[in-house]
Amino acid sequence: MAELIDTMVVKSPLKLEGSWGERDLGEHESTLELYYNKDDTGFIEWDIPNIGFELIGLWFEFDRNGKRSLCEYDGVMSLNDHAIALLRKNGVEVGSDFE
Repeated sequence: MAELIDTMVVKSPLKLEGSWGERDLGEHESTLELYYNKDDTGFIEWDIPNIGFELIGLWFEFDRNGKRSLCEYDGVMSLNDHAIALLRKNGVEVGSDFE
C-alpha cells in the first residue's frame, strides 16, 4: 500500500503534450500528491479539475545512507517544474537531466 508523503496545490498554465506536439490548455489550479511504495518506487497523482488526472510513475535509487534519488519516471512526456519541486521539497535528489 502506498504512503502519502506530501501534497502541493499550484496554479499555472498547462500544456497537453504528445508525440504530435503540444497544445495550450490555459491556466488551471491543480493538486500534486506524492506517494511512496514500500519498494524503490512511488508516484505522483496529479489532479487537474475539469481536465482529468495524470499518474506519474517514479523509480528511485538509494545511496548507502538512504538518500533517495530519482532515476526514472513514466506517464508524462516531461517532468514539470512543480513535480520536481515537490520531489526536492521531500529530500529527493533530482538530477539536471530531468529538468
